[in-house]
Amino acid sequence: MTIIEDDRALAEQISQLLSRYGYDCTEAKDFSIIDRQIEVEQPDLILLDINLPKYDGFYWCRSLRERTKVPILIMSARNSTADQIRGMDSGADDYITKPFDPDVLLAKVNAIIRRNYGELKPENADHGEEKCGVIFWENRQTVACRGKQTELSFTENSLFRVLFAAFPDAVSRGELFMQVWDDDSFVEENTLNVNIRRLREKFVAAGLPIAIRVVRSFGYKLIIGGDNT
Repeated sequence: MTIIEDDRALAEQISQLLSRYGYDCTEAKDFSIIDRQIEVEQPDLILLDINLPKYDGFYWCRSLRERTKVPILIMSARNSTADQIRGMDSGADDYITKPFDPDVLLAKVNAIIRRNYGELKPENADHGEEKCGVIFWENRQTVACRGKQTELSFTENSLFRVLFAAFPDAVSRGELFMQVWDDDSFVEENTLNVNIRRLREKFVAAGLPIAIRVVRSFGYKLIIGGDNT
């Protein structure tokens, strides 16, 4: 994984922590060519600070998300709700505020790796599953309908998988947290809200007839062929 943190001491501490648990880590050195480093290294996870020289982490998160589907975990001293939402809107999969407990960081990293690459990632063939004209290729992270399609990030893909599997029934918020994030202990409430909004926006932008409706006091349900509201 790649650690993008301009506090050299903190970057080294994170690297040492994760290395002890078997993760191969590299640290960004030149913060003006982060995109090129990611392209070369092809990491399984990006740990991204916000307060970086030249361009901030929000910029790099948006830029990297246009190039790769790799999970992005933002690490930042900015702890306001607005900053967390902005980070998720920029394409991050999760957000942790500084100073953080090393055990919490490790738990988040383990959960991201486990659900995207490990035992929580379903082992399915590379074929699309179809429901009401909507085809979902989980391994390709792609949703299509009527000749139109959109690609999803890892977290969006996991979230859609749970909603799609339950269709036409609703899924509780608690179940979404457990299925998508493996736990709800270290996950901000805004993380789910923002990812639901990102899915809605992608479906609208791609012209897909897919909506995600709020089920009051319960959770969400997928609607196929309806307005995305």
